[in-house]
Amino acid sequence: MNKVNIIGNVTKDLELRTSESGGTPYVQFIIALNEYIYGTKEKKAIFLETVAFGRQAEVLAAHLVKGSKIAIEGKLSTGSYINKNGVKSYSTKIIVEDFTFVDSKRAIS
Repeated sequence: MNKVNIIGNVTKDLELRTSESGGTPYVQFIIALNEYIYGTKEKKAIFLETVAFGRQAEVLAAHLVKGSKIAIEGKLSTGSYINKNGVKSYSTKIIVEDFTFVDSKRAIS
């Protein structure tokens, strides 16, 4: 099973883009959330790369701005690429499958 559920804040305004291959709309964004450090009362911020496609991407881009709180249900996707220094790097992203706007002023049904 590959399921992820998170609630966090968008770190910057979203920009709707279109894929080169098929013209599918998508948005890539980062969600920030706090987690407790095990065994302490201290929190640390973590930042999770997230991507949504199609109609979900269009809705998210239209309604989310920097600081918006959102609940995401999705799955993890991993990949690799060659960075600008020629070194192979690895990435993990959350692929959005469902979402809920948590900010009451942005909540839509």
